Amino acid sequence: MRRLPRLLITLWLAACTTASPPPPADARAPAAALAVPAPDALHYRVASEHSAVHFRVYRAGRLAALGHNHVVVARQVEGEIALAPDLARTQFSLRLPVAAFEVDPPEARRDAGKGFEVQPSAEAIAGTRRNMLGARVLDAEHHPVLRIDAVAVHGALPTPAVTVRLTLRGMARDVDVPVTVAQDGDTLTATATFDIRQTDFGITPISVLGGALQVADAVTVRMRIVATRMP
Repeated sequence: MRRLPRLLITLWLAACTTASPPPPADARAPAAALAVPAPDALHYRVASEHSAVHFRVYRAGRLAALGHNHVVVARQVEGEIALAPDLARTQFSLRLPVAAFEVDPPEARRDAGKGFEVQPSAEAIAGTRRNMLGARVLDAEHHPVLRIDAVAVHGALPTPAVTVRLTLRGMARDVDVPVTVAQDGDTLTATATFDIRQTDFGITPISVLGGALQVADAVTVRMRIVATRMP
């Protein structure tokens, strides 16, 4: 039991991806090629200063109350959207440089609500981020960019169903995502919430004490992408 505090601290610092989130969406190995934008599509460029992708990661296990949940925020979102009159031919591509990911910014934890009330210390956040970028998790040195690409778009505005392809750590998985789109003049805003599994991307969630304290496999992704029409 003397080692318990040290084990808890180790898990906390390593658990950049960790309560019991909603069941994650099914992820599939890519089965279709990415679509080619339609020639009559309207082209938009992502406004990085107004866009963000949040990854809510959770603690789990019988001793979960001793750990912390975390929010990882990607603010440097680059990309383009080609919105076609035939919505099925719409295409987009987003690029998130993982070295720019932030861990537990206070406003993101406040927005996350229950389970994220306690703000970790600056030292703990730095340790979590260091481990997150390391080879066991995101492996930023060898895989510096997380990509999100459109594979298929179904339905109609403002709530199409989109199959997106996530490429993380060099592994690609397709996920079905409900998207809400708002248009205001030359500005397009798309929001979505969905879940992924770390193990689908070759990440083994950390576990100690025989699984009594562990990092949950499921991660909740919340996206808000704002884009402006290109000339």
